[in-house]
Amino acid sequence: MRLSDMGAPFWTPVDWLLRAERRTNTLIALVVGAQAVYIVGDGGLAALVTEIWEPCAILGGALYVLARWLRRVRGIELATVRSEPPPDE
Repeated sequence: MRLSDMGAPFWTPVDWLLRAERRTNTLIALVVGAQAVYIVGDGGLAALVTEIWEPCAILGGALYVLARWLRRVRGIELATVRSEPPPDE
């Protein structure tokens, strides 16, 4: 039995998350928001605004790049939204 066969069920929720841009962005926002709340609770709002916003930006950027990379590796393509032409009168 291969290790990839045993790990396949664990990729199901990750694939579900990556299939929709909104779900991916929501997860990234929640993780970065939780980090910001932790920083505010520890150092105050002044610390977040003045000097500690960098870790939040780095984490958000890293998660964004990771999501794009995982989509490419897992072969997930997002559906394109087609806009309908205006009806002719």
